[in-house]
Amino acid sequence: MRTHELSRYLEQLARLLRKLPDTELDQKKMSFLQDFLPGMAPVKKKMVRSLPIDIQDRLATMSPAEIEDFLLSEDEEFTVGNLSELAERIGLASSKRQSKNALVNMIARHYEALRMHSIMRNSGPTNT
Repeated sequence: MRTHELSRYLEQLARLLRKLPDTELDQKKMSFLQDFLPGMAPVKKKMVRSLPIDIQDRLATMSPAEIEDFLLSEDEEFTVGNLSELAERIGLASSKRQSKNALVNMIARHYEALRMHSIMRNSGPTNT
């Protein structure tokens, strides 16, 4: 909203209030005033969903492509904050400025590296 537009709304509101009797404004009247001014309604924050407790175990059983699909899926709604928290839990350094896709890629590559390390450790030379 531009300043002059807001100014016009406030002038209209002032004229309206001057026509009303001089009384205390309760919560109900204040909500009416917020409806009167477009764009001035209180901002509703999204509910921040916490990470599932078993997320690390679930990711460890998935392939990198499945991890990417899972973390980018709309059903789970993983936020950048959730993904940063997950990266911190598994010991990855991340930046607050990283995008969601970058975090998902970093997490998927971490689990891919763990899987490859495990395969290499278990397929060492055998003594016969």
